[in-house]
Amino acid sequence: MPGNDGSQPIFQQGTIGGVLRYRAFALFVVLASLSIVQAYAFDITTQDGFRILADDGNLEVILGARAHLDVHAFNDDSARPGQLPFGSQVPGSHPDGGFNFRRGYTDITVRFHDLSLKFQNDFAAGTFPGSLREAWVGARVGPGQLTIGQFKPYRGMEELASSNEITLLERPSTSSTGVYAGRQWLMGVGYKGLYAEKVGYAAHVMSMTHFGMPVAGSSIGGRLFWAPLSEEGNTLHLGFSYSMDHSEADSLPAKVVDIYGGRRGVSFSLGTAGSAGSSGGGDQSTFGAEAAYALGPVTLQGEYVSSRLEHTHATGGMPRNSTVQAYYVQASWFATGERSIYSKERGAFGKPRPLRKWGALEFAARYDRAENLNQSLLADPCRTGTSKCQVQIITLGINWYVRKNWRFMLNYYFTDAAIGHASMHAQNRNDTLSAVSFRTQLGF
Repeated sequence: MPGNDGSQPIFQQGTIGGVLRYRAFALFVVLASLSIVQAYAFDITTQDGFRILADDGNLEVILGARAHLDVHAFNDDSARPGQLPFGSQVPGSHPDGGFNFRRGYTDITVRFHDLSLKFQNDFAAGTFPGSLREAWVGARVGPGQLTIGQFKPYRGMEELASSNEITLLERPSTSSTGVYAGRQWLMGVGYKGLYAEKVGYAAHVMSMTHFGMPVAGSSIGGRLFWAPLSEEGNTLHLGFSYSMDHSEADSLPAKVVDIYGGRRGVSFSLGTAGSAGSSGGGDQSTFGAEAAYALGPVTLQGEYVSSRLEHTHATGGMPRNSTVQAYYVQASWFATGERSIYSKERGAFGKPRPLRKWGALEFAARYDRAENLNQSLLADPCRTGTSKCQVQIITLGINWYVRKNWRFMLNYYFTDAAIGHASMHAQNRNDTLSAVSFRTQLGF
């Protein structure tokens, strides 16, 4: 697609030229890094990945990769007698079970004095540039870091945790798996920092697009968190975030789509901003609160989100707004005594190195709920024509950390999607899909 000035973009999706340009760009990043390295005396380590570190500490090059191979099995619900089927009750409502190459990341990170850059691509996500995840340059400005490029907006705790370190296979509905559907990586400018090793702050101004799309729409927001206790095995985290997303015709939509039964489960729309009474798009304003406490091998955490969607439906010929409420509570326990590692820079938890030769064993559980509070027989932001629009998910998980960079994950999902009834005398309708997912995870 031509740019705004009529020129062709650097990358064109689905073309040989686009692939060649991607490879040329990746090669440029690598060669530029190596040309800098040649001017320094340096050490090479491979303990936790391939890392080049200059003797004076002013240059660091890190090569990384991750592979997530999933397998799924579903137990679809059956339609009730006398009721119209929905969700997993409808044949073909979600992809079949079986194997799924979920992620195939490669990345390079370079730090040179106060400058840094990162380039990360997911080869399991399709063609370039839609497969691009992070591509940014950063510089130390004042007490924090200024970042320009494509990266994650500064939102909730679980959203900013690495996919290599999340406790369960899928993120909760308070993240891009639900409230920020399809907007995990955006293009723009961000600034973040840490005050007195206890207070983290971040703000972003971004387009509601990623590489390969026209620059359109906007996302403005930020996050503030406080860690009054941050010792290993005794960590308390409190925080909140706010964002205002404005979608346009050529941007990503501002919407909430919850996926239940794992990533290959059923997509359930809880509302799209601007779908009624707006030709170009609409606004979504979201407030989130987060809290976590880690004591020894036990970690408890939860988040609450309230998201206001503009013009999701119409009543009496007038466009109306609606509010989606989502929250989760999660607990995990290392039966082998390890402790979750808290990252002050991200304000999120990571995973430890196993204490025993045969690895570490972790048990986890989460209750997750999302609902459009305005859905009724008169108001229909979810486009179901029913009295309710709600999803509840209970996830049980077991993680075996064979090594620090090698993990097996087993999750069981029990879900309940409720759309209520279509008339005053009709019965409520629910979809109770259950599923099992298993992941083999390798990364460095």
